[in-house]
Amino acid sequence: MEKNEVNKRDLKMKENKRQSDRKENSCKEVCKYLFGFYNMVFLLCGCLICGLGVWTITEKWCFLYLMEVKTYQVTAWLLVSTGVLSVLTAVLGYTAVGCESRCLLGTYTVLIVLVFMVESVIGLMSYVYQEQIGRDLSDKLVDTFILRYDTDKHVMQAVDRVQQQFQCCGVNSFSDWSASPWKTDHPGLRVPDSCCKTQSLGCGERDHPSNIPYTGCIHRFKVELSQELYLVSLCSLGVGLLQVMGVIITTCLFSSMKENNREKKGSRMAMKQGVWRSV
Repeated sequence: MEKNEVNKRDLKMKENKRQSDRKENSCKEVCKYLFGFYNMVFLLCGCLICGLGVWTITEKWCFLYLMEVKTYQVTAWLLVSTGVLSVLTAVLGYTAVGCESRCLLGTYTVLIVLVFMVESVIGLMSYVYQEQIGRDLSDKLVDTFILRYDTDKHVMQAVDRVQQQFQCCGVNSFSDWSASPWKTDHPGLRVPDSCCKTQSLGCGERDHPSNIPYTGCIHRFKVELSQELYLVSLCSLGVGLLQVMGVIITTCLFSSMKENNREKKGSRMAMKQGVWRSV
């Protein structure tokens, strides 16, 4: 009789333990699926941020050469670095879950916190610099755009690209070229050929409004920079908020792995009262 009661208690304990294990396993599986979905979004965001940085460097290279203040250049390179780091971190996250390694998962958490900090810096720099664009361009753009046009090959290519792409001439107006060092070396031309609406060799001889635009490039320059910096700050804010969710999900997964490992290490089988039990 006593033995039957002991067996009933053991069966009840085993059933309770099975239910508890099922709950823990289901919680762990939910955390894994959430982590997998989050990590995929994080990976795509890393590719997006890296692509935005590469696009800035390759397509907006003229801005990089014409801006005296290095904030824009630093922001572009930080975007590329953060994007690459995010992609590598996402790969590490999948490896950590596949191997069920708490060490790798802890490293992953540290890295996403680091990405969060860098993204916050990028977003803050982009947002604050939007307020200073007009003043910096007014103070510094003439020095690079006009005075260094004939002395620096990269600046010359950048100025020509801006004037052709935005259909503008000079910084404030086409008359900026009349007092430039370039004008001294090219007395037969009124403006560089890149100012012309229809570009051809020597077309800068005429400064008639039918031939060249009278509007300076500083206005369009400011609009383009403001729009791009706004986009960068928006992307950085979005990815930064994503990291907060990532830390929460990763912490839950880390905790479930910890409990699972503790059970594996702590549980052993022993014979008690003629029955094998987990102790």
